[in-house]
Amino acid sequence: MTVGSTSSTKAGTPFGEIARAVARGAGIAVVGNLALLLIANVLNVSLNVFVGPPGPGAQTTTIGPLPVIAFSALPAPVGALVYWLLTRVSPKGQQIFIIVAGVVFLLSLLPIFAQPLTSAGMLVLALMHLVAAAAITWSLVSGMPQRA
Repeated sequence: MTVGSTSSTKAGTPFGEIARAVARGAGIAVVGNLALLLIANVLNVSLNVFVGPPGPGAQTTTIGPLPVIAFSALPAPVGALVYWLLTRVSPKGQQIFIIVAGVVFLLSLLPIFAQPLTSAGMLVLALMHLVAAAAITWSLVSGMPQRA
C-alpha cells in the first residue's frame, strides 16, 4: 500500500497538478495584461475607472499595475475549484466548465460599459478580460485531468 501517492487517478487530482495549472494560467494572464497596460500607457489610452458605484460625482482612479496583477491572478484558483467540482459531478465537466468560463467572461465585460472610458479604454479593458479568461481556461483545461 502506498501512502501519499502523487499519481493521477479517477478519484482525484493531485494538488501539484492543480497548483501548476493555476500558476501557469495566472502567470500568463498577469504578464499579458501588464503588457496591455504598458501598451495603453505608451499610447496614452486613459484607463480611469470608477472607484465605487458609477454616477455623478463618483470618484475615479487610474488602473495601475497592482490591480492588474490582482484581478488577473485571483480568478485562477476560483476557476480551478469550479473546474475540479464540475469534473467530479459530471463526465462532461470539462465541456460544462468551458461554457461556464465563456459565460463568466461575457458577464465580466458588462461593467466596462458603465465606466467613464473612451472607446480605446474600453477596448483595452475588454482585451484584458479576454487575456485573463483565455489564459486561465486554457491552463486549467489542458493542465488538469478530467474525470473519465
